[in-house]
Amino acid sequence: MPSLTIRDLPDDVMLRLRRAAAEQHRSLNAQAIHWLAQASRQERSRAEWVELLAEAKRSRERIPRQPGDSADLIRRMRDSR
Repeated sequence: MPSLTIRDLPDDVMLRLRRAAAEQHRSLNAQAIHWLAQASRQERSRAEWVELLAEAKRSRERIPRQPGDSADLIRRMRDSR
């Protein structure tokens, strides 16, 4: 299995790692792996969110604007100041 060495780990990160490991009854190594696995899943989720938001924008753009929709109303109110 591959390994990873992390140098110059900030003290505050190490402290949080130690606390989390103790709370979860894990070794520092197991806790670090757990955090890395969580972060990698969140990264994928962010990419999925970006695609979802892009699809929502494309869908919204396909809907024709009606005169007096909320965006136009807000724009007119802003311009009248």
